[in-house]
Amino acid sequence: PKLSCPIKWKTRDLTVVLFGNSSAVHFGDENILLGKAPTGNADFSQTVPEPRKISGHSLSVINILDLQENELYLDSVDQTIDRLVRENEIYTFIFVLQLGQLTDSDKGGIEWLQKLFGEAVLPFTMILFTYEREEDNDKVIDELKKNPLLEQLVEKCGDRYYTCSKSMNNQSEMKKLLEKIELMVSENSKRCYTTEMFNTASDFRKSLQNTHSQSGKSKLLWPFFQCKLCSYYRKKSKD
Repeated sequence: PKLSCPIKWKTRDLTVVLFGNSSAVHFGDENILLGKAPTGNADFSQTVPEPRKISGHSLSVINILDLQENELYLDSVDQTIDRLVRENEIYTFIFVLQLGQLTDSDKGGIEWLQKLFGEAVLPFTMILFTYEREEDNDKVIDELKKNPLLEQLVEKCGDRYYTCSKSMNNQSEMKKLLEKIELMVSENSKRCYTTEMFNTASDFRKSLQNTHSQSGKSKLLWPFFQCKLCSYYRKKSKD
């Protein structure tokens, strides 16, 4: 399999994944990035990228908000993610968080992403802080200073973050978000997250699942899992 997939800016849409808690978003017709909320009985296995337009630029959005509430090892989740990675060139994973509303699920959001997509996903990841009131827009620095856990999440994402309204209906904000995404893609040498990266993470997860079913020690093995993934990708970067 290919180790990278260079983007063709003029001929191909930019594909991004949004994950996190849906309560950090106001869905609706005016939501530029996500549009209307998925129907309550939506089948995750049928998830496909949704085409969006930001300031005339095409963007494909894969919405997996709230997925981390599901069992990580469900075959349907693994198969659907595998399909989405194989069929799309994903350049950015956006962790959506509401300012001042950090939940227990949010605290483990990046760790969940690493378990699902592997350590190699981190260079492709950024945080999108949403705010309810306009006056909260400039409070992200204060939030980071008073919340070490939040600061750690940002650091894991290479200090890449942006803020926008929960409604995601401000053209100027969405245009600046797109610019942030394009900057990160450029910093990654226009390379996307690959099938090989996902397969490596998936193989480790299945190994942990087998160990769990035999001895119930998967939680104890997670640090080992992270270490093995780090070693693998360090070796790949040197090759």
